Amino acid sequence: MASAKKTAAKKTAAKSSAKKTAAKKTAATSTAKKTAAKKTAATSTGKKTAAKKTAAKKTAAKSSAKKTAARATSTGGENLIVTSKLREAVRSQDVRMSSDLVEALNAHVHEVLTRAVARAKGNGRGTVRPNDL
Repeated sequence: MASAKKTAAKKTAAKSSAKKTAAKKTAATSTAKKTAAKKTAATSTGKKTAAKKTAAKKTAAKSSAKKTAARATSTGGENLIVTSKLREAVRSQDVRMSSDLVEALNAHVHEVLTRAVARAKGNGRGTVRPNDL
């Protein structure tokens, strides 16, 4: 009888162990599924982020184009003056530069070029020369 109890106890222990093993496998599978879901979500989020970044760049480019167009209209044309170089030249003379100096100088350059082009055409030339300034 003691032998039968030991055998029954072994069977119960074996079943319990099998249940634990099955539970571990299920947990491992569940963890693997969660990890896969996280990776998919991360990839999906990455794609959305890339799409959002691209859209943001396009919007920024449009905004920049609008600002450039507005600046070109207000100053008489496209900006021909390099602000950083102008600032360096002014600072090297130990003076400060007003923020609207660039726009005023750009407008002046456009006027000078317009007159020079008109003079070259008036002289029957297709080339603007220094003496046209």
